[in-house]
Amino acid sequence: MASLRIGLLVDTPLKRQYLTLSVREAGHQLVVNQLVSDATEPPLEGVDAWLVDTSLSPEGEAPAVVDTLLEQVRVPLIVSDSSDYRPGSDEHTAWLKRTLMKLRQLAGDINLQTVPRASRLWVLAASTGGPAAVKTFLSQLPPALGVAFVYVQHIDANYTGTLVKMMSQSPYPAVLASAGAVLQADRLMIVSAGERVDILENGTLGVPGKPWSGPYAPSVDELVANAARVYADKLGLIVFTGMGEDGACAARLVRRQGGQVWAQTPDSCTSSSMPDSALATGCVSVTGTPSQLAEQLARHCRASAPNTIEERQTHEHPAAH
Repeated sequence: MASLRIGLLVDTPLKRQYLTLSVREAGHQLVVNQLVSDATEPPLEGVDAWLVDTSLSPEGEAPAVVDTLLEQVRVPLIVSDSSDYRPGSDEHTAWLKRTLMKLRQLAGDINLQTVPRASRLWVLAASTGGPAAVKTFLSQLPPALGVAFVYVQHIDANYTGTLVKMMSQSPYPAVLASAGAVLQADRLMIVSAGERVDILENGTLGVPGKPWSGPYAPSVDELVANAARVYADKLGLIVFTGMGEDGACAARLVRRQGGQVWAQTPDSCTSSSMPDSALATGCVSVTGTPSQLAEQLARHCRASAPNTIEERQTHEHPAAH
C-alpha cells in the first residue's frame, strides 16, 4: 500500500489550503475535501483515512459531522485542532511537521495491523562487485534467522528490477522498497537509486519522492542515519566490495548506537575502497569473505535470539512507538 485515499475535513479555508498541501507532499490522494460548514454526511466508503482539524464549541463539543466520523468510520483518523496556532509561527510550523509525519506513516501504520515489523535489522552496503558478493552471502545463510535485511547497492535505477530478481534466489525473498512497506523478518528490501527511501519511526518505509543527497545513490550513510534512530543497538551494517567512501559515516553511527559493523575482507573484494574506508574508522568488529560473513551472522543471530516465550513475544510484537 503506497498512495492512500484521504478525506479532509476542516473548519476554515486556510486550514484546507495548508493540509491539502500536506496530503499531497505525503504522496496521498485527496478524495474528499470538505469544510465543516458545508458537510452533511461524510462518505464512509472509498476513503482509506481521514484528516480532521476543527475547533470545539465553547461547551467543548465537536461538530456533528465529526461525531459521525468518530462513531461510524472504521479507518484511521488523524484529529487535531490547530485553531490557536498563528500561521507562520513556530507552533504552526511544528504542527504542520507533526501532521506530515503522521500522514507519511499512515500506510505503514495500516500495514502494521497485519504484519509485525522485525525487531532486528541488517543493512547490506555495496558498490562495484556488490551483486555477486551479496548474492553469495545471502545464498549461504540458513533460512529464518528472524532479521530484516535492507540492501543498498550503488547501481543505475534501471537495473533495480534485475537486482530484485537476482537476489530472490536465496532463502530471503527480495522486494523493491515502497512507501508503507514493513521491514519484515526474513525479507530482503532493496532500495533504488531513483528516489530516497526513509526508515520511519514505526519501522516502515517512506518514499518522499526526493533524490538521495550527497554523491552516492542510493546512499548508505543517509539510509543508516534513519535506521539507527529506529533500531539503535538492534542494527547491523555489513560493508561489502565497492568503490568510494559511502558507509564510513554510517559505520561510526552504528557503532555509537551499540550496533554491529562488519566488512568484507579487502583481498576478497572486486574493489576494496568501501571496506577500507569502513575499516579505517576503527568501528568494524568482524571481517570475512561473503561466505564467512554469512556463517558468522548465522552464529550471531542464534546467539542473540530471544530464548524465553516472553522474550519471543516481545520481539514478534514490539510495543507501538
